Parts: sequence; C-alpha cells; structure tokens
Amino acid sequence: MKRTVLVTGATGTLGRDVVAVLRERGHDVRGLSRSKPGYAHGDLLTGAGLAEALDGVDVVVHAATDGRRDVAAAGKLIEAMDRAPQRPQLVFVSIVGVDRIPFGYYNDKVTIEKMVAGYGGTSFRASQFHDLVLTIAKGMTKLPLVGFYPAFDLRPVEVHDVAVRLAEIVEGELPATPADLSGPQRRSARDLWRVYLERAGKRRLLIPVRLPGKVFRALRGGAGTGPGGGTGTWEEYLARKL
Repeated sequence: MKRTVLVTGATGTLGRDVVAVLRERGHDVRGLSRSKPGYAHGDLLTGAGLAEALDGVDVVVHAATDGRRDVAAAGKLIEAMDRAPQRPQLVFVSIVGVDRIPFGYYNDKVTIEKMVAGYGGTSFRASQFHDLVLTIAKGMTKLPLVGFYPAFDLRPVEVHDVAVRLAEIVEGELPATPADLSGPQRRSARDLWRVYLERAGKRRLLIPVRLPGKVFRALRGGAGTGPGGGTGTWEEYLARKL
C-alpha cells in the first residue's frame, strides 16, 4: 500500500537513506527541515510549520536528534500529530540497550519511547551505525596511545539495513512491536579499532582502560549489542570508506 510518509531528520545519516528507500518502494515521502529548499518546512523545537508538514501524512518516521533537546522536540511533534485531522501513525528510531545503559542521552530515548507508546506509536531500536563507529575510531586514534574498554562489545550496523527495516515497518500493520536490529558480528572495541588502524595504515598502541560505574557495568554485560539481523560487516564498510 502506498503511503504518505514524513521523515524527521531527513538530512541526517539515517534520514537520507530512509527517504531514498521509501521513495524507491513507491511511497510519497516528505523530508522535514527548518529551511532547506525542497523539504517540508517545520521546526520541532517551536512547533512552527508542523501542522502544514503533517497535512495528509499517513506515517511519521521520527529520526531527528540533536542529542540535547530530543525530548522537547518529540513532545512538539506528538502535540502536532495529536491535532492533525488524520492523526498519523508514528515510528520512532531508538537505540539498542537504552533501557539497560544509564546514560543521559539513552535516558532521553527511553522517555521518548514512553511518549510514543502513549500516543499509540511504534519504537524501533537499532545498534550503533558503522558511520558513528568510524567517527569515534578516527577521533580516538589521533594520538599514539589508544585506550579501549575491555569487554565493551558492539554490533555496528549498516545504515541501509536500518532504512530497509524502517520501510518494512512503515509498510506493515501499525502500531507494531518490531525486533531490535544490529549488525551480524559481535565485535570488541579493541578488535574494531585494530581493524580500522590496519585499513587506515596507522600504527598505534592499544591500551586497555578499565572504568567503574553503572554504564560500564551494563556495557560489560553486552547491553548495547542487540540480537543481530543486519548484513554488512565492519570490514565491508571500511573497504568502501577508506
């Protein structure tokens, strides 16, 4: 069934791919932006323009994040959706392990998931994107010594895999209870940094750094890894990017 979909965060790493995949599958897609030409204009922090952007929309994919004001932005979006005559379905993009890792940004995601549930929407959790892991790896390997946290495992996932899964959710019966999605391989931070260094032609000394606290206890327990389901590996991603 063809649907009219509004994608927030449409200019971001995930949002761009979500827009492209949905259009390839025949849907009428609007990307939300405060001012970018060719996009539906709306401001998630003030609510300005959201009513017009939501006009005739069947489903909203909420992928926008700035890491600081996400709860307020989600509140404005849901308020506008509640007032829309057709009251669109809502799919929120969250992160694997947000309810197990007591980290401020993750706590906000849990709060938004509860808001989405109160609206009658769907939350979908994915693990860290390869793009984010590469950004972290580049930042951490600028110095000769590179710290890594032992027993900190990840299952980084391809953005495109996440975009395809979101399209499948949009096309299904909503609200849904989708399974989490993460990459096909559970990898230690040390292993991920080592592979990056080899592919980038850098020589660095990897030093284990053990840190206390609830966040790192949760990471040791694999809270951020997820069940798998994605297809692309870290090596395949780096072969394209480096």
